[in-house]
Amino acid sequence: MSPYTQPLSVPPLRGARAVAAALSLVGSLTACGLAAPVAPEVTPTASSTSTEPAETEPTLTGTYQEGYDLGYEHGSTTGARAGTTFLAERTEQFNDGYEAGYSTGKDEAEAANQNPVTSFGTPMEWEDGLTLTVTNDGYFTPSEWAAVGDFPTYLSFTFTVTNGTATTWSSSGYTQVTSGGVAGDEVYDSDQGYGGAPTAPVLAGQSITWKQGFGVTDPADLTMNVSLDWDHVDVVYTTVEDAWTF
Repeated sequence: MSPYTQPLSVPPLRGARAVAAALSLVGSLTACGLAAPVAPEVTPTASSTSTEPAETEPTLTGTYQEGYDLGYEHGSTTGARAGTTFLAERTEQFNDGYEAGYSTGKDEAEAANQNPVTSFGTPMEWEDGLTLTVTNDGYFTPSEWAAVGDFPTYLSFTFTVTNGTATTWSSSGYTQVTSGGVAGDEVYDSDQGYGGAPTAPVLAGQSITWKQGFGVTDPADLTMNVSLDWDHVDVVYTTVEDAWTF
């Protein structure tokens, strides 16, 4: 029989050889990541008693006035109507305010590029319902103690404002007149009721009427710029028909 046909046998490990084999096996397992890992040291951090407040997302849902202000700004600056998704996120009251502000802002932004020019006696109505009518009532003679410059002609005008808005209105503007290329001068005559525009409040749905007088150079060539307040575009009244825009 050939000696190579005998089964091979491994002699039992004894003594130091057994201990060495065991240590070698543990080292192999550790290298392969099979041995239990050693927990890393953790350094405790100082606890903080302050907490950051949770940030809340700003919302545009609010009062009618907030909607009006937003709509006015949107209309005035871009002239682009908000989409249905935008409006659907707001309350019904906010939507009403937004629409009112949008239409007013957009229309007045467009009108600001060219102030409306019309004839005396023609009413001017703004989007919010405020209406102005100025009529030329013709010549008058200032009283002896009237405060007025030296002009060849003095004209009387009647102003009527109807407050069709939803809020109280009062005048805070001014009136300027030119005639024949020369600036006119307002007449202050308390004896005849010429004292400038009143500043008394006008409730919604009510009207106010007053008169103002001006010294002019040429009544046939007359232009008047009326500014009622800061919220409504100025109106130009003139006798020059070619300049009328409505």
